Amino acid sequence: MDIKKYTPLIKIKYKYKGKEKIIYAKLEYYNLTGSIKDRMASYIITKAKERGELNANTPIIEATSGNTGIALASIGAKEKNKVYIFMPDWVSKERKEIMKSYGAIVKCYSQEEGGFKRCIEEANKLSKEINGFLVNQFSNKDNILAHYETTAKEIVDQIDEKIGGFVSGIGTGGTLMGISRRLKKQYKNIIVAAMEPDKMPLLSQNKIGLPHKIDGIGDDFVPELVDRNLIDKIIDINDDDAVNMSRLLARKLGLGVGISSGANFIASTILNDSIIEPTVTIFVDDNKKYLSTELVQNVDLNPRFISNQIELLEWEYVNNKT
Repeated sequence: MDIKKYTPLIKIKYKYKGKEKIIYAKLEYYNLTGSIKDRMASYIITKAKERGELNANTPIIEATSGNTGIALASIGAKEKNKVYIFMPDWVSKERKEIMKSYGAIVKCYSQEEGGFKRCIEEANKLSKEINGFLVNQFSNKDNILAHYETTAKEIVDQIDEKIGGFVSGIGTGGTLMGISRRLKKQYKNIIVAAMEPDKMPLLSQNKIGLPHKIDGIGDDFVPELVDRNLIDKIIDINDDDAVNMSRLLARKLGLGVGISSGANFIASTILNDSIIEPTVTIFVDDNKKYLSTELVQNVDLNPRFISNQIELLEWEYVNNKT
């Protein structure tokens, strides 16, 4: 199952602290089911088939907070594999319903029932019981390779100037690790920044915090795939600020993005303020999976929010590759 080649990349012009700058953003919601996770899911399933670990009758099983489950459910429907998804119950309603619409069997667990760690335990247990293929996205090295060989390669091909920074949140760690490895080879002095919710400061403070609103990142553990040696800087973002940034990107620029994309943009603005060459980041998914959340409410004018200190000016496509 092939992923779309060369998702669009755009250049966003904005003003912050009196300085006009640009950020490059990769529009990953142009993938099949609307998120960057299509890349990883497709790559892992393809490699598993090549190695003989997965055939037409093998159930596909995974613990996920949303987008990976949607991508796997779509693949399962196309390839006629039954898909079992275990997920925390606090993610948006749309994510659960989309998975079910593809025919996946979805089981949710609350924080009191063990949260995401319980989901992982149950996925492991079921894979042994029914001899299924456990995607194991948090420790599967193909997750990193998917982004090293596709997403990062596209970024290098699409941008014709030197890049000074790269920003991404950490869900499984695959996106940050895979892209960082290639970009650090391409751009000698690039600064890689990991974005995390300030309510779950595992990387910056080694502390499990509180539930937050940025779906898909900031679980209560550091994934096995994360190599801290590739991370130069950690930027903690307030989740209400991230929600507001996503609202502003939609209202001011017509870019309907999810909450983690808003968080990535704020973190990119912070990093960009301290370096010369522009930063590139990922717009992970669009806003359609968040219509039941506060993302669709009015812009919050809180002056303390960094999002309200950023003046969004315009954007344009980067047309080196399509």
